Amino acid sequence: MDPLHRFSMLVWLLIRQLRPISPGRLLMPAVFLGSWTVLRAAHVPDPVAFVWAGVLAQAAQIWAVLPVTVWHLNHAYGRAHHGANWCMGILLAVLTFQIWCSDPWVSQRLVSVYCALYAGLMALGVWGDSDVLNRYAPVSEDSDVPMHFRHHLLKLYALFAILVIAVNEALLAINAPISTRVITLSLLPIVMHYLFTITLLLTSPHLDETDP
Repeated sequence: MDPLHRFSMLVWLLIRQLRPISPGRLLMPAVFLGSWTVLRAAHVPDPVAFVWAGVLAQAAQIWAVLPVTVWHLNHAYGRAHHGANWCMGILLAVLTFQIWCSDPWVSQRLVSVYCALYAGLMALGVWGDSDVLNRYAPVSEDSDVPMHFRHHLLKLYALFAILVIAVNEALLAINAPISTRVITLSLLPIVMHYLFTITLLLTSPHLDETDP
């Protein structure tokens, strides 16, 4: 078979297996871009509009996932009330700090810090932390999904968190215009979703393989 034809067939098969991005993944970029547009229409300065749009996007995401987080804490540890209080206190402090600074540099660096912590968490799961493994690559008790596949998922999660850091830090390094940062960061979750799906299809180990 002609190499170009083979490559075209591979691309077509990959595209056919891509799933639409879920509405939950679109919430944060939609609120971010929408808030930015409204604030700029109200003649709010670019840096302040960027920070407020980011804070509103984070608040919307927190509000959307909070019930699931509380349920998980209660199911896993039996102390959802105290765990949720601590989590909410930290998140509110971070949001308040961003508003108080009103500096896009601070908000973007917090994104890099969050992604670095997330990548570190995934590394703990790969190294054997069962809580992280069961939280981010869960399986049912009677599942036959091999451990190396679950570890592979965590490695990919960590890799893509590092890619987000690279894009975010590149925007800071080149001192990109605020509007460019907004568009890039709004599109980034969508691009990462499809890039992750393609990478998983191309690199995931066979599920029928046994662990060494």
